[in-house]
Amino acid sequence: MRPWIIPVPEVTFMTRSEDDECLILASDGLWDVVSNREAREVACRLLRRHRRNGEAVDEVLLSPAQAVANYLVKLAYRKNSSDNISVVVVDFRSGTRYQSSSQ
Repeated sequence: MRPWIIPVPEVTFMTRSEDDECLILASDGLWDVVSNREAREVACRLLRRHRRNGEAVDEVLLSPAQAVANYLVKLAYRKNSSDNISVVVVDFRSGTRYQSSSQ
């Protein structure tokens, strides 16, 4: 499939901090038209809003992460992305907390 499929992914290793809000995994259909900074700003703004309010779509309550991923896909389309667009958002502050029980 060369030259269209690149067999070596772009990988970056970073140390997580308490300030991290989310992780955005996406194909170049997003990254060709949306900068890292723009994606981060949009994701953080929408995650904060969706965590407070939630979003009902077709009577299905979307998770904040799914709502942000959907928005980023639509943003890439609006910016005329000509490639396949796949976006996954991992919300590090989803509100789901696992606590160890001491007995």
